[in-house]
Amino acid sequence: MDKKVLVIGGGVAGLAAALELAEQGVEVYVVEKSGAIGGKGLNYCCKATSSCNRCGACLPVQLKRKVEVQLGIKLIFNSEVKGIEEEAGKFNVNIRFLTGSRGADLGAETVLQVNGVVVALGFDIFNAALKGEFGYGVHKNVITAYDMEKALREKGSVEAAFGPGIKRVGFVQCVGSRDLQAGSNYCSRVCCMYASKLAKLVRYELPQAQVDIFYMDIQTFGKDFGSFLQECREEDRINYVRAIPSKIYRYPYDYLTVQYDGSSGQQAGHYDLIVLAPAITPARGLEQFALKAGLIVDRHGFLAETGRPGVVAAGACTGPMDIPQTVAQAQAAAGRVMQHLK
Repeated sequence: MDKKVLVIGGGVAGLAAALELAEQGVEVYVVEKSGAIGGKGLNYCCKATSSCNRCGACLPVQLKRKVEVQLGIKLIFNSEVKGIEEEAGKFNVNIRFLTGSRGADLGAETVLQVNGVVVALGFDIFNAALKGEFGYGVHKNVITAYDMEKALREKGSVEAAFGPGIKRVGFVQCVGSRDLQAGSNYCSRVCCMYASKLAKLVRYELPQAQVDIFYMDIQTFGKDFGSFLQECREEDRINYVRAIPSKIYRYPYDYLTVQYDGSSGQQAGHYDLIVLAPAITPARGLEQFALKAGLIVDRHGFLAETGRPGVVAAGACTGPMDIPQTVAQAQAAAGRVMQHLK
């Protein structure tokens, strides 16, 4: 098949789509802003305990390795797409180089003509420091779930990452999600599952530790999450506390104090480590890109259906989703592009 497709973004969705297209004989170009492919997914840790917990953290590594050796895929690093113009059934894509490389000067631009485009611009993470009451960036051992993912992947264990003597761990959900004040009035969908899997990993490594999860509502998106949640409660003895903390502070104590409204009024819990689950937000600049490329964003700022035949959005730039869902959705997006090519 003498067809070319451009994939914008080298994260999980972009790689999954590129691989699906290349395996069907399409020539694929992947434009990536950074100097490497894999995206945030490469920083996620394996959450296996006595068995695999199907977190999908292995998928970004596998996709990266396959794409790097797959014939028909050309990777264009340190570059961004500035515009997409349609001409005679094809797309002229304007690409700007962010650094000087391979003979291209910084800021230089080129035009690539392709038959289809997959937009896979990924997502950003809500800045937990904006919720000052939680003390992120102020108090030691108040971290985000993404911080924990990276630390566990690098260090290998909870104590190696955060020090010995951790006996009480608290997870706080919906930091910036379903929050009109923060500007993210939607559910990030996957945080409950990821937090529960991280909590289960903590209990597996530290069987004597107390692990609490503060939540607004438990969202059971994902296959078999209901039974997994029951297992966390009954077998792992993870405590699910239906309350959103109003404040987290340390002074004048050595431990972290979580203040919240419980069933019997104002209550407080004491912890050695607090893990915040920040909202999944649209990638920075996504709305501006959509305007330049003639695409549509929904009321939350994620990409909706593009409205342009041959231009398809894929992955978390369309809304919050976990790694396995991202791979499946990106493969489906590649299928829609294939239908357009035919």
